[in-house]
Amino acid sequence: MRTWILAAGMVALTVAGCSSEQSAEPEAGAARPGSDLAAEAGSTEVEGPHPRLVVADADSGRIEVIDLATEGTVGTFELDNPTSLTTVNGRYIVAADDQHAHILDPGSWSIDHGDHSHSYVKEPVAIGTLEGDGPAQVTAGDRKVAVPFDGRTDIVDFDSLSAGNADIATTIDREGAVVPIKDQFVAVGDTLELLDSEGESVRTLDGSCPEVQGKAVFSSYFLVACADGALKVDGTDFTTAKFPYPVTRALSLDQGSGTLVTAPTATGILVLDTRSGEWVEAKTSDAAVSSGISSDGKTAFSLQADGTFRTFDAATGAQLSSTPVGAGSSIEVAGTRAYVADSTARTVVEIDFSDGGRIARTLDLDFAPGSIGVVGA
Repeated sequence: MRTWILAAGMVALTVAGCSSEQSAEPEAGAARPGSDLAAEAGSTEVEGPHPRLVVADADSGRIEVIDLATEGTVGTFELDNPTSLTTVNGRYIVAADDQHAHILDPGSWSIDHGDHSHSYVKEPVAIGTLEGDGPAQVTAGDRKVAVPFDGRTDIVDFDSLSAGNADIATTIDREGAVVPIKDQFVAVGDTLELLDSEGESVRTLDGSCPEVQGKAVFSSYFLVACADGALKVDGTDFTTAKFPYPVTRALSLDQGSGTLVTAPTATGILVLDTRSGEWVEAKTSDAAVSSGISSDGKTAFSLQADGTFRTFDAATGAQLSSTPVGAGSSIEVAGTRAYVADSTARTVVEIDFSDGGRIARTLDLDFAPGSIGVVGA
């Protein structure tokens, strides 16, 4: 069993203002733990990333933030209802129930300066709450978070979040998926529409995306899983391309590495090269629940409906390993590790997917984990 650190207790939905992450550059290669370089108020610079696991209780509104180095709880959020968690920018968590989208800062992040990086930790805080009916899949892109509700999408800027508030920058009054890209937005559905920074229509784009199921957003383009293929929208000239599936449709689209994305299907997973539009299929005997890919783009992996975690050669689709992990519902990735929650066993399993899908450790909980997220990796 794990040894637990006393939880931080309920976190209020207001915080003190924080400074911007912008500052003067340090000397090349310098990493100065404890310095105030790019530090927000109340944060401490640390040596290297300090990832934190965020776990929602499947039966209540309790959310725990666990330090993956010590396995101790460093913060607890007490919300009214069970929530589904979405990790945003490796830093924030959006916890959504039927009527709310709570934006949380679990308090661990890194800033990449190219030849070096700076990592920070602080006490977890709740930033704010957006209210509306039926919040759907959150989309992050262009330093914005798009939170869709029934009939509208609220847009919150990263600058607002880093300042400690969840002010709504723009509200787009329309049904369906909205993706931020290049200071504009694209409304995705049976038709595609380019919107300006205020959400007003600019023009209709070529193509369509019936039955939107998941998105992968890059700096200059994005992809959406549609009923008839993966749709790519270029953010430079807003041209579109459709990449038909080689087999059954994707159940969702998972953010990938470099120019690769993965998609779980009813018969395995697909790996898409977003430049060429070529698919690689990894076949399995049952459905994949969730998928992902390593940072070097060489190894794809999936969580299967039969409770196994499988790794594949991303270039050929050949299976490399299969590891029993229990009844999980999604994969969360931090570096070379993947995390799978098993609500029946009350555990979160940590898997080293770079080492043949080896189970690195099992974190025992005193509650049934539902949705999970990882920040600060």
